[in-house]
Amino acid sequence: MPLYKHIQNNSDSDLYIWKITESVGELLQMVNLCDNDFKRFDKFGSESRKKEFLTTRILIQQCLGSHIQICNNQHGKPYLINSNLNLSITHTKSYVAILLSGKHTPALDMEYLSKRVHRIASRFLSKHELENISQTDKTLHLYQHWCAKECLIKLYGKKDVHLIDELKIHTFQPNDKYFTGEVCRSDFAKKYRFEYLRFDEYLLVYAVN
Repeated sequence: MPLYKHIQNNSDSDLYIWKITESVGELLQMVNLCDNDFKRFDKFGSESRKKEFLTTRILIQQCLGSHIQICNNQHGKPYLINSNLNLSITHTKSYVAILLSGKHTPALDMEYLSKRVHRIASRFLSKHELENISQTDKTLHLYQHWCAKECLIKLYGKKDVHLIDELKIHTFQPNDKYFTGEVCRSDFAKKYRFEYLRFDEYLLVYAVN
């Protein structure tokens, strides 16, 4: 299907969400891939991963032009070739989303809301964070924390960060419009504000700071 949703967060950032209903063959006809993209595409074993890879590039090229390409730095962080815009990417099941910003570093994460998060909560939340999880809307609240911490990793830009000790989410209620969190490392310390979007059975959390 075409673009599922477009949100202009402010004058500097744009959020795009695509629901994947196309086949791999249909997606290939819609995208301009460079040689490096084709090499990466051929390495993916699963059809779903191939669709996510292609759809991300389709979104970028429909928004910015067919000459725009996506690369990754040594830490896996994506960036754009032939564009000065900053980029963040997320995908889960049948959805792909990108967040673009000209002046700021964007980050977003999207997850399918399932009960599995209850089993792993202690792996990514501190004791204090666990104590403040809502019991009436527990699944949503846990995923808000999970997605926000994934965003903090992307904002920090490296993956060697401790989820509990170095990524903090400040106390909030699941129906709050905004909430905040921070990276707490000796080499990097910064606070961020998060917004979120819930649709179908999915949650998307994003930050533009």
